[in-house]
Amino acid sequence: MAFKGILWGIVFLFTAVIYATIPTFLIVRFWVWLNSFPVYTLSLFMLFLWIVALIVVLIYIVAMVRAFIQRNNEEGLGIPKGVKGFGLISTVVVLVFMLVWYLLFNQIAFFSMVPPI
Repeated sequence: MAFKGILWGIVFLFTAVIYATIPTFLIVRFWVWLNSFPVYTLSLFMLFLWIVALIVVLIYIVAMVRAFIQRNNEEGLGIPKGVKGFGLISTVVVLVFMLVWYLLFNQIAFFSMVPPI
């Protein structure tokens, strides 16, 4: 049971890192381009999505800490199945996408993007 808690904690750590780094990098990199539009609706919407991503990061940091702390609990980790499923599936999808992108284009996905200016 302890090994299972550690594995879920690592999955939640990867999910938190993914949802923290990729949107933050993209919002910083594209901020000038987003503000070049005459209507600021797109930049405000992207800022809203970035804040939502940061809230998701906080949820997964709490889930990671809980998985590490309760790894020896006989009743289970107490983490909802939806949090586990979304974390596992989204982490696998993003990592597979980044791996395929690297194999096809020899670039790191998301971090090799440049603004169209």
